[in-house]
Amino acid sequence: MFGALSVVSIGVGSALAYMTRSSAARTATLETCAGAFVIVGLGLLGAALPHLS
Repeated sequence: MFGALSVVSIGVGSALAYMTRSSAARTATLETCAGAFVIVGLGLLGAALPHLS
């Protein structure tokens, strides 16, 4: 469950980071949200790794 949630979170963060190219007015907000999603996703992935082995 944590592994799937982390992959989704990293994907959403990557998509938000990609969207900053088209929306110059909201770049700072989108980059902040994208960074938060990526950090949360990597944290969940780190929490899930010990349970996968």
